[in-house]
Amino acid sequence: MQNEKWTVGLAVFLVIAAAATLFIWIPNDIETGVVETFRRRVTIGDAMAPTMVAAALLVVSILMGVTAYFGGRQQKHAAKAGLDKQSFTFLLRLTIAVGLGLGLMVYTGPVIVDIINSFGGEIGTYRHLKAAFPYKYLGYVLGGFFMVFGLIRVVENRFSASAAWASIIAVLVLTILYDVPFENLLLPPNGDH
Repeated sequence: MQNEKWTVGLAVFLVIAAAATLFIWIPNDIETGVVETFRRRVTIGDAMAPTMVAAALLVVSILMGVTAYFGGRQQKHAAKAGLDKQSFTFLLRLTIAVGLGLGLMVYTGPVIVDIINSFGGEIGTYRHLKAAFPYKYLGYVLGGFFMVFGLIRVVENRFSASAAWASIIAVLVLTILYDVPFENLLLPPNGDH
């Protein structure tokens, strides 16, 4: 029951944080709304993405708290608390997968542009190309694929073609969801260059 108390406490904290973000922070910090209408043209506002994330976090946190509260009452055998050697190894492998994915995400685009320029391409700097097709997708797609594929590999403890396809589909869906509806949104990490 001790582990469920921590989970319920975490759920309560996340519910409070998500509610504060959704009802206090976003309305007071972002000037535009979720949907904006200007001269009969309807566009997605700046508050759309953070509102959707905060609402999803609120729903998931409530579900996590309810599940932990009622699921903990039915559990007979408590799990062994604490981290062991396998847990630290698992966390290290997760960290490596995420670190490799983020490293590829940050450096793929600039390195490919530098390679093209070194072979006489004269296409300019990555800073000028970060919003142009296909350069804006290079790091996001490659780094995202390796991050998702690496995480699946760590969890399943094996390489599989289905994991590769799931990674490709996940990255493509996220690219479509975040790049297509927003005209001025730069995919990560292009905002830093």
